[in-house]
Parts: sequence; C-alpha cells; structure tokens
Amino acid sequence: MSDIALLTASIIAPVIFGFVFAKLLPGAITKFVDKEIERRSDIKLEKVKGEILGSYSTLKSSVDMLTASNSGLHPHIIETVTALWGLVVTMKHNFSGMVVFDTLFLADEAAQAFQDEAAHANLIAYVEAHRNEFDNLAINGAVLEPNLDKHRLFCGDRLWLIFFIIRAVYMRSSLLIARSFQKGDYNDWRQDDGIRQLLSAILPEQLVADVRSRPTGGLTMAIDQLEARFLHEATRVMSGSKAMADSLADMQSVLLLENAKVAGK
Repeated sequence: MSDIALLTASIIAPVIFGFVFAKLLPGAITKFVDKEIERRSDIKLEKVKGEILGSYSTLKSSVDMLTASNSGLHPHIIETVTALWGLVVTMKHNFSGMVVFDTLFLADEAAQAFQDEAAHANLIAYVEAHRNEFDNLAINGAVLEPNLDKHRLFCGDRLWLIFFIIRAVYMRSSLLIARSFQKGDYNDWRQDDGIRQLLSAILPEQLVADVRSRPTGGLTMAIDQLEARFLHEATRVMSGSKAMADSLADMQSVLLLENAKVAGK
C-alpha cells in the first residue's frame, strides 16, 4: 500500500470509528440506564411491599386481639360506667338542696341567712342537711361507697378523674356550707381556691372563671358541665375498644388495597 493510501486510511478510520461510536454509544448507555432504573425500582417495590405486609400483619394482630378482648371486657366496662353514673345521680339528689340554694339566692342574701338563721329559716332549710360536715358524709353513700375502687380498673383514668372531681366539688361545697354554719357567715364557694383548682382540672380556665363570676347558678352550671364531660367520656369508654378495632380494620383495608396496587406495578 502506498504512503498516500496509508495516510488516507489513517485519516478516514478515526472518522468512521467516531461516527459508529456516536451512533451506538447513546443507545447502549440508554439501555444500561433503563435496566439500572428498572432494577432499583424492583428493589424499592419489594421493600415497599415488605413494609406494607409487615404493617398489615401487625394491624391484623391488633384487630384480632382487640376483638377478642373486647367481648370479655365489655360487660365489666358497662357495669363500671353504670355504677359510677348511678353514684353521680345519687350525689345530685343528696346535694340538690345546696345547689338550689346557690341558684336562688345571692351571696349577700346567703350571708344574711347564716348571720340570722331564725329570721331566714326558709333559706336555711335548703342547706340544713349540711350543717354538720361529718354527719352529712356519713349519710351520703355515694361519697363513702366502700367498693368504689374496684371500678377504676375498667373505667379508664379520665372517666375516673371526672367522677373524682364531681364528688370532690360536692364534698368541698358541702364543707363550706358547714363552715358557714360554724362561723355564722356565708363561706362563698366562688371565693374558694380549692373549688377553683378542682374545676380547673377538667374545665377550661375561661369556663371556670365564668361560673365563678355568676351571682347565682354558677355551681349548677359547673356541675352540669362536669356531668356532660362524664357522659361523653363514658360513651367513649363503653364503645372505645370496638371503635378502635373498627378504625384498625379500616386501616387494614387501606393497606391491603395499597399492597394490591404495588403488586400490580
């Protein structure tokens, strides 16, 4: 081969090689990238499927456990809530005179009644049962219920707290009436920090301030609010396990649907 031919070949060959390389390389790279993306996607999908299956297994166990335990605990829960509400109703009856006294008479009228009982016998009649704090507690079975603690296991902490606050508010208010008899002047519950602290454990501060600022009827309003919260929590406690199980069952269905979607990809 002549020198010219060799020179020509050396010039043309790189051009041809570069042309072929430029044509083939992008396709090869694209195929490589596609395969790598597909491989990583498969790994990611398998990971997601594994996580969903794991979550499904956990939720299914929770649902099974709650369903099984709910049938056994539910009668005890109903019995407990019924017993506690029965005590609330009993206290409402036993302390009704004291609550009506607060509803009907202003603080200065109450003070006049305790300062001169003989002249205001009709007012004193509403709270006569609370003259002696010890006698009052002794006749009030709702306050001194001997088997009360056995109910705590099945009612939940919040319902127990609300019941305790209702009972304590009645007892504290009755104590203040007894002290009013002792000192011959009205011991106003609105000014008592103990009552404020008890109410604040359940009710919002603004609501507590509102009931304490009312010239009459504040005690009724406070107790009504406490009872409303008791009933709301009692309903939640009685249906709570079933509601939780239903909620988990819904989540279980969602996870199964998501698993089906992932498996189809």
